[in-house]
Amino acid sequence: MLKEKIFNPAILHENRLAPRSSFFAYQTIEAALQNDPTDAYGYQSLNGTWDFQLSNEENVTAYEHKIEIPSHWQFQGHGQPIYTNVQYPFPVDPPFVYKDNPTAFYRKECWIDELGPEYILHFSGVESVFDVYVNGHYVGYSTGSRLAAEFDVTPYIKSGNNEICVQVKQWSAMNYVEDQDMWWLGGIFRDVYLFCQHPQAIQNITIQADLSNDYQDGVFEATMFFKPDTRKQAAKSIIEIELTDHNDVTVLNQTQDLQTNTKTCSLSGKIPHVTPWNAEEPYLYQLLIKHYIDGALLEVIPLQVGFRHISIEAGMLKINGQRIVLKGVNRHEWHCETGRSLTYDTMKQDVLMMKQFNINAVRCSHYPPDTRFYQLCDQYGLYVIDEADIETHGMDIVQRINELSNSDVWLPTYLDRGERMVASNRNHPSIIFWSLGNESGYGENHLKMAYLIKHLDPSRLIHYEGEARYWKTFGVYSQCEASDVISTMYTSVEEMIKQGQTPLDQPHILCEYGHAMGNGPGGLIDYMDLFYRYPRLQGGFIWEWIDHGLLRKDRSSGETYYSYGGDFSEEIHDGNFVIDGLLFPDRSPSPGLFEYKKVIEPAQISINLQEKNYHVINRFDFRNLATLRPVLQIKHDDQVVYLKELPRVDLQPQEEKCLPLPDDALACLAAIRHANITIFFFEEQKAAFTLENASAWGQGIMDEPKPEKICPRKGNMFACSETIDELTITLANQVFIFQKQTGAFRQWIVDGEALFIKPLQMNFWRAMTDNDLLGSEEFDAAIIGDEWEKYRIRYLKERLLDFQYKQSPEEVKIDVKIKTMPISLDWGIQLFFTYRLSITGEIQVEVRGEPFGKGPQTLPRIGMQLMLEKEHQHVEWYGFGPHETYPDSCQSGYLDWWKKTVAEMHTPYVRPQENGNRMQTKMFLLSKDSGKGLRVASDALNFSVHHYTQDNAAQATHRNQLVEANGIEVNIDAAVQGLGTASCGPGILPKYLLLNQAFHFEFTMHYLT
Repeated sequence: MLKEKIFNPAILHENRLAPRSSFFAYQTIEAALQNDPTDAYGYQSLNGTWDFQLSNEENVTAYEHKIEIPSHWQFQGHGQPIYTNVQYPFPVDPPFVYKDNPTAFYRKECWIDELGPEYILHFSGVESVFDVYVNGHYVGYSTGSRLAAEFDVTPYIKSGNNEICVQVKQWSAMNYVEDQDMWWLGGIFRDVYLFCQHPQAIQNITIQADLSNDYQDGVFEATMFFKPDTRKQAAKSIIEIELTDHNDVTVLNQTQDLQTNTKTCSLSGKIPHVTPWNAEEPYLYQLLIKHYIDGALLEVIPLQVGFRHISIEAGMLKINGQRIVLKGVNRHEWHCETGRSLTYDTMKQDVLMMKQFNINAVRCSHYPPDTRFYQLCDQYGLYVIDEADIETHGMDIVQRINELSNSDVWLPTYLDRGERMVASNRNHPSIIFWSLGNESGYGENHLKMAYLIKHLDPSRLIHYEGEARYWKTFGVYSQCEASDVISTMYTSVEEMIKQGQTPLDQPHILCEYGHAMGNGPGGLIDYMDLFYRYPRLQGGFIWEWIDHGLLRKDRSSGETYYSYGGDFSEEIHDGNFVIDGLLFPDRSPSPGLFEYKKVIEPAQISINLQEKNYHVINRFDFRNLATLRPVLQIKHDDQVVYLKELPRVDLQPQEEKCLPLPDDALACLAAIRHANITIFFFEEQKAAFTLENASAWGQGIMDEPKPEKICPRKGNMFACSETIDELTITLANQVFIFQKQTGAFRQWIVDGEALFIKPLQMNFWRAMTDNDLLGSEEFDAAIIGDEWEKYRIRYLKERLLDFQYKQSPEEVKIDVKIKTMPISLDWGIQLFFTYRLSITGEIQVEVRGEPFGKGPQTLPRIGMQLMLEKEHQHVEWYGFGPHETYPDSCQSGYLDWWKKTVAEMHTPYVRPQENGNRMQTKMFLLSKDSGKGLRVASDALNFSVHHYTQDNAAQATHRNQLVEANGIEVNIDAAVQGLGTASCGPGILPKYLLLNQAFHFEFTMHYLT
């Protein structure tokens, strides 16, 4: 019975076939070259509609529901998902799980016209354990949710109708080693299919494709495995291998006769002058393995082959002899509507987006993904850390993190998962590391697992972060034994500098850094600088690729939003900690992804207008920079006045040079007063020369545009009147009203229409980001939001100290002195405002601040806020864009003229928070459809505009809780605090902190009519 096995970690499977590499056999060469699995021998997909019943009974005879496979049953209306990060959602009593644990019963009928010789039933992924029955006969049992399981069902299959039944348990002993930071889900969530094979068929294939002769020549070996008891049935059996290049030229062809009872057959050869595989130039050869019996073609197996060599030399990780920098991401399998059940198109979308955004590596966190993902990585070029489906992080809550990793009882589980991962995926050149799992402490089981994997595949490196963490508890990162590299998580810039300066024989990588939760991550450029400064520091993997939000619809408003932990009445959960990706749940890129693309760009460009040249560094590891198309663009105001493709830059990896700007470009610049000069680098296939399409870019600025000088209307005169409460200044068609009791600029009336819904006043607060709200002792990151709350920055109250005004024919000058202090505390800021109303209708605002008392170290922002009449929906600005920028996340800020709507200025974080800031803004305009609008100008300011209030964003927990205000909230800031990664990692670097110290800023406002 299923229930008798599920809590016994010694029972890993019953009747499951030995693990093998992933491939399909075809009956013709033409079909093999197409490599469409649906054309494979005897292939029959079992995806689709199944009968389904979720029940507490041990057996069911009535199936009351239908369910689509592959899927999680929680996404099909049965049960609820649970999200935890570290903690187990059940008492820690391994191997037992105290949890309501109904059985999911699946049933499907399939039709077979004519029986083939042998039938294999394949499951690509089932969470968490399952039994299989065919036509009422028990077939077998398997564990390992994210690993393929195959069963020989030949004795049970018959011609005609066949009934396949599967019984799945979500909760089992295996949950103790599947405690990854993700949703707890159940079901047959990957493909299920049948296929045929002959008794003499190839059972398994291993490929070795290495390099020799200074990485010039290929060394190839293919080993085929057979059933030991079937070879005598073949009169004459021949294996032929043929390896062809992209031009369909055969570079290797060998044959071998097989002897009776042969268990293995190896064919090998050397290929001179091969084209090596790397992530930048992922060259693949086509391999066909042809198997003949008595002269007739029995089967053809296609595989893609990439020649590459992995090594560690002088403490550096090298591919094909070249030091590389890993510019990677951690990728969970996730879709907001289907969970971990992904289509091929979604996998391809992920890979293509990674390439588009300059990413060169992916860590399969924290389990092997669908095998088709590796094929895409092979094809498009991504280095892969393939990770075993092992994580025992919940044991850390009870201070027993190393227990299972040292337990003999659990050793078979560790070895089983490591062996199956390697056996299935070893033929993919994209995989350069085998990882022993994630956050499972460190113990003997890891050492034995590493030994097994090295025995199975000595060509690759072993990765395991837990070992370095273990040694760090003794004070230092030292040489690892199981892992070939020192791998750490969220290590600070300061600590990474120390590691870079420490002479060790192993490279250091960050398997997780730049925690992308909410608005962030900040400080990526500071890490990337270290990866090129210190040879042993070789990059890392941002945590993580995508937010794990679940798409939902607000029943009252119909608005869609994304749910996270706690939204399903879980007993325990970890909230929105699962919302931590560079992609939003709908796979649209966040500002953090644009920032990462810029930081890891393949060319670093700087333009020196004084020297009339530009400097470029090739940051590729293998490609010559001449493979990219350089384009020079000159913009004057908002117009492109020069756009021309430049000569290719012949520059080898990591080389740099200065190149002159073209004479005609210099002549163009000489004819204009100010300009934005940009050099872009584009991939060959990109047709449109746009910022979005550029792989790399660098900017130079010649002067900068200034606001047009405003001439006063003839006969303009000020008329001032005052009451006890207000000062009213009239100038032609405009009225300016100041509150004398508070000092606030309360209202601005133009042509009889009031502009302000709320007055212009100081603002030091922001709706806290996830990085503001969270912190970590492990990474020495204090919760900065706690300090802000402690000093009650959001509750600052103002007291007017002085209000004076002076009128002259040219201006009205208003001086205001205010003291602002928080409730219950005695620190504060003395504020000095000077408003100068010009006869032109322009208002110059000057603000000084002098803190006093023992206040907070930092402030969220320093600026002014107003609420503008809501018809001003159009935004134009000259400054960084198009997306938001913050002090430690602004490398991707492109200085230009931009146009958006107020709605488009919003960044739709799953949990609402501070967003939408644009740095280095010289001027911005908020206008109506008519073109009338408020223009604000300064030397350099930050601004943001929102349809909702700051307080609403602070209180809302989901997007659908943002309520459109009756005006547009406008922030005009001198400075804002950086972002950091304190939600899981280091806090904000000191240079990006907004210190609570004296400040001064000014800007001008003018209403265009």
